[in-house]
Amino acid sequence: MLFNINIFDKRLDSLFKNSSSESLAKASIVLAVITSVFLIIIKVCAWLLTDSISLQASLNDSCLDALSSFIAFHALKFSYIKYDKGHNFGHEKVEGVVALFQCLIVIYSGLMIFRESYEMFLNPKPMENTEVGIATMIISCFAVYQLLYFQRYVAKKTESMIVKGDSLHYLSDFFMNICVIISLVLSKFFTYVDVVCGLTVGSFVLYNACLIFKVALSDLMDECLPENEQNRIKKKISAVPGVKAIKILRTRSAGMKKYIEARIAVDANITIKEVNVITENVEAKINEMFENVDVIIKAELPE
Repeated sequence: MLFNINIFDKRLDSLFKNSSSESLAKASIVLAVITSVFLIIIKVCAWLLTDSISLQASLNDSCLDALSSFIAFHALKFSYIKYDKGHNFGHEKVEGVVALFQCLIVIYSGLMIFRESYEMFLNPKPMENTEVGIATMIISCFAVYQLLYFQRYVAKKTESMIVKGDSLHYLSDFFMNICVIISLVLSKFFTYVDVVCGLTVGSFVLYNACLIFKVALSDLMDECLPENEQNRIKKKISAVPGVKAIKILRTRSAGMKKYIEARIAVDANITIKEVNVITENVEAKINEMFENVDVIIKAELPE
């Protein structure tokens, strides 16, 4: 509900109605780089003034976010390079590789937060200028929210692995900012609230790392499309006149591209030309379902 507001979605639809998946994904990553640089600048200033461990953890996370988004931008361009002699099926798998790299970055970020929290627990220090820190984190929350909303919108439209992975980075950053605000507000009343918030954020960051790992692994292992999508594909194929049965359906995804292969049964008494018309109609129906898809349809006689 937080990232699914009908008015905003309609506005984005009108702004990007003629945009391709590639341009949408690139716009998302560019916005992520700009936002992360902005966050780094304001958080450095606030951390120097407050000496907050939670704010320092948030700053470290923003630095890693910037690195991840910068790499993601170049990886996205590489993933759209067409097939060549060395890569006969294209370069879409780079999205899964980058997602694994993003997973390692998130894990490192979470462990650093735990370490800083432990050091603060051993040597607690009072925070200063908490008002500055609170104002900074409120600004950060607004900046990250607008980025997250756009990334979620793009991920839904393109199903880009890189955008999804990058979005998980900033989702952790969003909740981290909220925890930092709580820490700064309560720091005058509770000595170890900064430590507790740091551990909470660290746990959330590591949980997100598991999510990124799962998404990347499913892509690299050629996991089939979700069951509901497979059922939609079967329904579309079965509705094409001349298709007697679906013998085999194989599906997988690589980055933003889907690969669908089906073997269908047709009547034994029809001509080769009619068989070609049936397979072409099946391909057309599947192409209508997905923007970026590679379809192979083979026709066989019923058993």
